[in-house]
Amino acid sequence: MQIYQPKNGYCYNSDTLFLYDFALPFLKMRHHLLEVGAGCGVLGLLCARDSKCRLTMIEKNPKMAEFCSHNLRINHTKAHLICADFLEYDFNSQLTQNTKSQKTHSTTQVAFDIILSNPPFYHDDVIKSQNSDIFSARYAQNLPFLDFARKVNSLLKPTGEFIFCYDAKAIFHLFCVLHSYKIRPICLRFVYPKLDKSATLVLCRCKKNSKSQCKILPPLITHIDLNFTQEVLEIYKKAKTWSIKC
Repeated sequence: MQIYQPKNGYCYNSDTLFLYDFALPFLKMRHHLLEVGAGCGVLGLLCARDSKCRLTMIEKNPKMAEFCSHNLRINHTKAHLICADFLEYDFNSQLTQNTKSQKTHSTTQVAFDIILSNPPFYHDDVIKSQNSDIFSARYAQNLPFLDFARKVNSLLKPTGEFIFCYDAKAIFHLFCVLHSYKIRPICLRFVYPKLDKSATLVLCRCKKNSKSQCKILPPLITHIDLNFTQEVLEIYKKAKTWSIKC
């Protein structure tokens, strides 16, 4: 899969591929999937390619949305791409406009089976990039998790799922916010750079109105010495992405 990305902007990394690998077993052809913060589109493209689900993507940066649109075209993938701020965009208003254009009447509310995201999660204490595109894509202040979860809750079906990755150190805050909206974590996987290092990333599958216990999957270790582990190499092989910067 060819993926065009900006030469001097935010580019996807291994976190996105780990999230793709984590989410894929939970995606079905019948699902309507919303990807929040699509960037160049790689996560949604991979999930749509391998699950055949119905795909909607939202990206607020016009430059990245154009890359995403191009990547959808060259990879022959159908998706509804929205260039807007997720927190401000009125999905139901768009649905009303569509039904009016079709001269039909509907009281249906927009609701997704799954909302998927690799959101900005760098905390305020780190040194911030001076590149505005990178700043927007990396730092949690641009998509506060409380606001994010509130909007996700309003768009999920009654038993819909929210699948995302985040800084592992923020897990207490994540769980408190999710609990307030009755979105329960039901499957977690922690990502470690090495066996003797602390986890840097958590992959999280949550379900609205669930009473299930949380399953903790075996850890994903990314490196042994300076080399990728066999599992990481298998994830890259499955993704089969070819990145082109321009």
